[in-house]
Amino acid sequence: MIQWTKYGNEAFGESHGWLAKRMEALQEDNIKLWVGLYSDPNYFRQIHSDSATQKAYLDEYFAQLHKSYLQWQTWLKIHASKVQGLYLPLELTDYDFKTPAQREQLAQILKQQVKLYDEPLMISLYLSGQLPENQIKQWTEQLTGLGLIVYVQDGAGTQALATDERHAYLNNLGCNVGVIREIFVQDKDAKTFKADRVSKGKLDSILNEETCHPNTMFSLRYLPIASNPLKLVGEK
Repeated sequence: MIQWTKYGNEAFGESHGWLAKRMEALQEDNIKLWVGLYSDPNYFRQIHSDSATQKAYLDEYFAQLHKSYLQWQTWLKIHASKVQGLYLPLELTDYDFKTPAQREQLAQILKQQVKLYDEPLMISLYLSGQLPENQIKQWTEQLTGLGLIVYVQDGAGTQALATDERHAYLNNLGCNVGVIREIFVQDKDAKTFKADRVSKGKLDSILNEETCHPNTMFSLRYLPIASNPLKLVGEK
C-alpha cells in the first residue's frame, strides 16, 4: 500500500518519476498495489474544526485528490492488472467526527466521490475513544455501505487506548473491516510524532495474531531489520 503519490507540493517525480519506477519494480515481483492519492500536510490542523468548516475544507481537499488521480490515470490504466485500487489518505477519526451530523455530512461527500473513480477505493480511520464501540461499528458500516473498503488502525503503537478497550473496539467490527497493525511504539514525550520500532519477537507476535479481519501493517519503515533503508526520525 503506497500511502500517497503526492504530499503537499512534493510529487515524487509524478507518474514518470522515481516513485512510479519503484512501484513498477514491486509489480514486476507480482505485488499488487493500493495506490494512495494526494495528501495535505495541513490535513490534521484543518480537519480539527466544526461541521461547516470541515465541509469547505473537504470539498477543496477532494478536488486536489481528484486532480492527483487524473495525473496518474494513464499510469493506472497501463498497470491496471497490478493495481488493487486507490487509497484516500484522510485518516478519519472519531475525534474529528464526533457527532452524527458530521459523520452524515462526510458520508454524503464520500458518496459523491465514489462516483468519480473507476477503481475500488480504500479509506482508513483510527480511534481515540470518543465514541462507544457500537457507534464505531455503525460508522464503519456506513462507510462500507458507500462502497468503500475500510481499514481501522489497531492503536497498539499510539497507545491511545488501553489494551482491553482497544481489543473490544476491534472485536466488535465486522470481519469485512480491515485492521492496520501498528508495528511501532510512539514516544509520548516528543513534541511532534516520533516512534521506535518494536522488537522482532513483538513483530512476530503481532503478525501471528488470529483474526477474521483482512490485515496489514504500518509500516515498512518500522520493520525491525538492521538493513532497513527507511530511516526513523533521529536516525543517522
